[in-house]
Amino acid sequence: MDFINNIFADHFMAECCFKIFLSAAFGIILGVERSNRMHAIGIRTMLLITTSCALLGVLSYYGAENPAKALGDPTRIAAGVVTGVGFLGGGVIMHQGFNIKGITTAALIWTAAALGLSVGYGLYIPAVVVFVLVILTLPLFKKIERTYFPASRIKTIHLIYSNDDVDMESVKKILTSCGIFLRDINYSNSFEEDKFKVEIIVNTPAIVDFAALGKKLKKTGELAKFSFQ
Repeated sequence: MDFINNIFADHFMAECCFKIFLSAAFGIILGVERSNRMHAIGIRTMLLITTSCALLGVLSYYGAENPAKALGDPTRIAAGVVTGVGFLGGGVIMHQGFNIKGITTAALIWTAAALGLSVGYGLYIPAVVVFVLVILTLPLFKKIERTYFPASRIKTIHLIYSNDDVDMESVKKILTSCGIFLRDINYSNSFEEDKFKVEIIVNTPAIVDFAALGKKLKKTGELAKFSFQ
């Protein structure tokens, strides 16, 4: 019991926990900003990166201040591990069409390395703080991202009209009402086929009622063909 009290009374350990929580706040804010702009890196990924960096920074500082407990240069050890784990994390990132998968997993691998190094140096309290923070916040922010930032997949909508008399403002409103976010719109007019083609790159939620969407888009002009890639 005295051992635990001494740990919590240690000013250095309290400062470590403050640094971790502060870095977590930075990561959450940055993640919200990225998710709001529909980038691949979201709240969970940024949270993992910031807390891991804070923990590795604390680790290097602790090793430098306690040379008797750290054999060799602790900063070089931490830098080497981060570099190696970076290559390992890159292996789980996959590019599927417009979509990118595995970024959070790669960040989690990096976090695991930071936790292992910290425990190896005996920094149990900061390591436990990061571990609990990650375990509790990953499922929580996954639900938040799905609720408030549902557009997680990039798709292409192809619309072919019999003429160029198309109400594009209605098209935009219909897509937005279905939870679809527009990224870019391209137009082309085929005079030989007498067709007006619209290509829209969008972010889509996990579930889209394509049948209902097609019926709504028919009202925007003489729609001859509707496809979703």
